[in-house]
Amino acid sequence: MVDARIVQTTKALHAAIVELASTRPVSSISVADVTRTAGINRATFYSHATSPGGLLTAVLTPELDAIRAEDQAQRAEGRSSGRDATRRSMERVVEHVVRYREIYRLALPDPLDASIHQALARHFEESSVQHLAGLPEGTLPEGLAVHIAAGHLAHGLVGAIEAWLGGRRTSRRALLDTMTLMLPTWWG
Repeated sequence: MVDARIVQTTKALHAAIVELASTRPVSSISVADVTRTAGINRATFYSHATSPGGLLTAVLTPELDAIRAEDQAQRAEGRSSGRDATRRSMERVVEHVVRYREIYRLALPDPLDASIHQALARHFEESSVQHLAGLPEGTLPEGLAVHIAAGHLAHGLVGAIEAWLGGRRTSRRALLDTMTLMLPTWWG
């Protein structure tokens, strides 16, 4: 059984980092800021995280992991396949980004802390590698290095999200349509 104090402390830390990261870049948030907002001490912070960026990553990535797991489960059960399944998964990622809009708007372009940029890129890269590994033999272009293609696609998708958040206002549908159109024709 998990100690109720640990659960309460974790909730306080998560709420504190979300509150702080919604108002300023991660690189400008100190451990003291987080501990003060959460009402805990430094030692307790370091028993849960190594940095504010690491803590924020720990808050955001489980939802992204759940999106990927649901996509894989649906594909494995034959309930989803192809571009429609990919679009549904990307739509859920866009909804996630919208839910944490201010955090992503401030964190993705932060030149002093790339933790959130890396976490989102890692999500897309892992999802891409798994998707490509599941395609029927002969689907991928000859000579394609899957890990390189996945990295290229992942960072392009993060760049699209960053441009959408920082550019002139367009709808989330425009972001989703653009991300879907960015996929290569052989994506499946």
